Amino acid sequence: MKILPECFPCLMRQTLNTVQQATTDKAVQAAVLREVAAYMAQASAEVPPANFSQPMYAIVAQRTGVADPFAEVKRQTNALALQLLPEVSEQVRQSRDPLGKALHAAAAGNVIDAGISGGFDVQADMLRQLRQPFQVNDLPVFRNMVKRGSKVLYLADNAGEIIFDTLAVDQIQRLGAQVTVAVKSGPIINDAMMADAIAAGLPGRCTVMETGSADIGVNWDNASAALRAAYDDADVVLAKGHGHFETLFDARHPGLFFLLKAKCPVVANMLHCHVGDLAFIHAAHLHA
Repeated sequence: MKILPECFPCLMRQTLNTVQQATTDKAVQAAVLREVAAYMAQASAEVPPANFSQPMYAIVAQRTGVADPFAEVKRQTNALALQLLPEVSEQVRQSRDPLGKALHAAAAGNVIDAGISGGFDVQADMLRQLRQPFQVNDLPVFRNMVKRGSKVLYLADNAGEIIFDTLAVDQIQRLGAQVTVAVKSGPIINDAMMADAIAAGLPGRCTVMETGSADIGVNWDNASAALRAAYDDADVVLAKGHGHFETLFDARHPGLFFLLKAKCPVVANMLHCHVGDLAFIHAAHLHA
């Protein structure tokens, strides 16, 4: 997916949201916005929108001296998600289709996104999303591809959200698959890092690895050789969120699935759904 004109205002809103987390100094905020705008003016338009986020984040960190502006947001959303987890877990347990319900819960957790907007209520929004069915749902294809002994690479998205990912990981493991969860190696917006995986209780439950970089989605120029090997070796790759959709949209991995909430018209149009809809789609269907 290459950046489109509609993406630039969204990137500037993301920049403002990020720098406001780091400082209340209006002069610094304005300086960051000007520097990011200058960067975007000369950067290649042949890359996904997510590729602009890491340089933007570096500018914010350099100008403010704050390496992780969303550290407290991540801590709070993890805590709130953990409070809600027993209720959501019970819904999965009582479901006639625990795998489908767990994936639904993981997708609903994608509402926790401080990059696009900090305006979310973890409990209210999560429960509301759980009442909203998938508008695009390739669960039957996924179920057919995940077999005993399958290797599944689960590309995590945000902190807080990763708490609900544990439900999907558990259900995938019940199918006999080996699951590896990948988290970011450094702070980028409120994306999940190893500390968030630990807060979710994932180590010891499954293999957890870092991507080798601090990028929204996957930037193969920065990612580790270990991530590339895990990706290539996986029978199924489950990629959470907008950033992974943007950066892996053109990938041709036969077992690649996207699980996300459509948060902008560009992505919603590509998924053939509406903004706010939940989607679980086999990547092959995007290029059919």
